[in-house]
Amino acid sequence: MTDEITFMDLASLLKITPDTPMEKLGTALNATIFDASNVAGTLKQKGLIEFTANYPGPNAIVITEAGKAAMQEAEAKSTSPTDALDESLLIQMSGGKRLPVELQNTLGLRPRDLAMRLYKLNKQNLITYELKNGGVELLLTEQGFLHAKGGGRPIQPPPPAPGQAMPPFGQSSPVPPRPGMPAQQAPPQVMQGAPQQPALPPHLGMPGTTPGAAPNQAAAPHAHAAGTGNKVLAIVLVIVIIAIIGILVYTHRI
Repeated sequence: MTDEITFMDLASLLKITPDTPMEKLGTALNATIFDASNVAGTLKQKGLIEFTANYPGPNAIVITEAGKAAMQEAEAKSTSPTDALDESLLIQMSGGKRLPVELQNTLGLRPRDLAMRLYKLNKQNLITYELKNGGVELLLTEQGFLHAKGGGRPIQPPPPAPGQAMPPFGQSSPVPPRPGMPAQQAPPQVMQGAPQQPALPPHLGMPGTTPGAAPNQAAAPHAHAAGTGNKVLAIVLVIVIIAIIGILVYTHRI
């Protein structure tokens, strides 16, 4: 029957002391008298406890050798490091499972194996539990929640090579120079708030750039006026030439 030990059995044995009579077991387990009687009957059936009748005194509860052996085994296994199956238990609990029977059905564990692992996780402060109404409810601690989300292994950056200092945050490591070549100098860093290069004056603006766009637009009327003056000058020259030719023809006739 010891193979059918559950985590509820181990948690109940922890609450039983030489000063815990049957009449006060319900208070110790945070359960009603009816629920406490069922728990005590289950422990008695598995051979984990015995009752002593002290008439007319209270009925004492004694943990048997089998019960003590189960507790010693659980205590010995609680010092072992967590493995992949323990990680699976924590992950299932972080997903919302709170009862041992839910974890047992999901992972396909025997009740005894599950009880030993839950006892270890409780001892290592990864889970906690609450006895209520003849049952047990499991809860993750803060450390257990972080362990479930990150696997309990914090991500660390790779260590620098021997003799090489770690570069400051946001800067890349310097590239070692090749044999026969000068060392590469780091490019100058641009300080925040440094003065920027002044813009070109309007009359030096180049076409296609933003600074030169306004001067080109401003110079357009001047270019148009220059073209108009050239046309007027050409017309005046044509008129003058025609007048000279006319004078020469008239003089030749006279």
